[in-house]
Amino acid sequence: MSHSRTPLPPRSPGRASDAVIPDPELHESRLDNGLRVVTMPMPWLHEVGVTLMVRAGSRFEDAPRAGVAHFLEHMLFKGTRRIPDPSALHAHLEALAADMNAATGHEANAYWLHLPPEHLEEGMAVFCEMFTEPVFAGIETERQVILAEMREDENDRGEMTNSGILGGEQLWPGDPLARPILGTRETISSIGVAALREYLDRQYLGGRSAVAFFGPVDHRHGVELAERALGSLPRDPGAAPPRPPSPMPSGPHWVAVDDNTSLHSLSLFFRTGGYRDPDFHGIAALRRLLDDGFSSRLQAGLREKEGLVYDIWANFNTHSDTGFLELGASVAPEHLVTVFAALYRELALLAECAPAASEWERIMTRWRVSLTSCLDRPSDLVERYVGDGLFESVESLAATWRLASALDPARLPDLARELTRATNLVVVLVGPEARGRLPQLQQCLRAIRWHRF
Repeated sequence: MSHSRTPLPPRSPGRASDAVIPDPELHESRLDNGLRVVTMPMPWLHEVGVTLMVRAGSRFEDAPRAGVAHFLEHMLFKGTRRIPDPSALHAHLEALAADMNAATGHEANAYWLHLPPEHLEEGMAVFCEMFTEPVFAGIETERQVILAEMREDENDRGEMTNSGILGGEQLWPGDPLARPILGTRETISSIGVAALREYLDRQYLGGRSAVAFFGPVDHRHGVELAERALGSLPRDPGAAPPRPPSPMPSGPHWVAVDDNTSLHSLSLFFRTGGYRDPDFHGIAALRRLLDDGFSSRLQAGLREKEGLVYDIWANFNTHSDTGFLELGASVAPEHLVTVFAALYRELALLAECAPAASEWERIMTRWRVSLTSCLDRPSDLVERYVGDGLFESVESLAATWRLASALDPARLPDLARELTRATNLVVVLVGPEARGRLPQLQQCLRAIRWHRF
């Protein structure tokens, strides 16, 4: 069993670009089965947080069993060998003042437990039995819950309306990343206990998992609890990483789904590399120029000055080896074409000239503070130092700031031009008579001359 400790570097005052971002105090060990155990001592807190993260998720599914990772997440809450009744299991934990939750992503499953320090041992034991001794009770009931959950992303005709999923089908066609995390009605209807157990046995292994503690907890105690509760997980046999997605076919690609709503949801997606890509921090800077506070370009222009939208955004979402930049807005039908053109106008400004010094300093100040404030958000620290560790790509707060503050804003227009080529574009429109409105957006794009198509 190995141990390590990350010390706190000194703070340094000065301009945003000259500041030093401290890393949290962090202790790490690895059990004999490969499980990483991380503790972040925060003695000022009045509860202990426990997070189990597993390198699993929908990217590690076969197409006929799409949705099994998310289905398994649900079913692990359905009783253990010691407490087989799901209601009794939750009552037992809640009597300890514990709260649990979970989430499934494309590349990881995460499970959270929060409880008072005096109940940590018992709560941790019961919590981990969900992964080592599940009974999968009530599968048919939970199947209906998941089928109902799917309807949140459908219109009244059962068509998909989730823009992220619709865009993903074009960004990564034929790849597991393009499939809904929840799966399909057909796959969920066919998944049984055997499929759930097979996925659990294949993915929930020591070397593919990590457990993190934060709060008033001693590292040695955390390691002892992890060894007792999760030391029986098998080692990782060394499976190959997921296959990188194929290049996106040349665009632009257009998707439209009619939905009986009063507003259109308009999204422009541009495929990017993942969080290990050399351009990661440059694209993150572009995103911040577009949308980081009410003075940022999308908010100040389309919302505050022109009043064209209420909700407008730019997102930069990444996986280990791919991702996307999204510009989006909720748009009244009468403003749809105007907003589409305005979004491209903002992209043109990114591609034509570097940001002014005052804008860049504001962006960097906000970026630095957002990193520093992660020290007050344990969930962000766990995602960065523990979740990213599942892919051996942890980038500390200090390292992120060194890379971000070293960016040359004069090089951003070149990056913007390359990224926002029309051949790299996916447009998704969901809303009233969306299919009929799509030709207007296509004509608008053809009329734009600032870009090389």
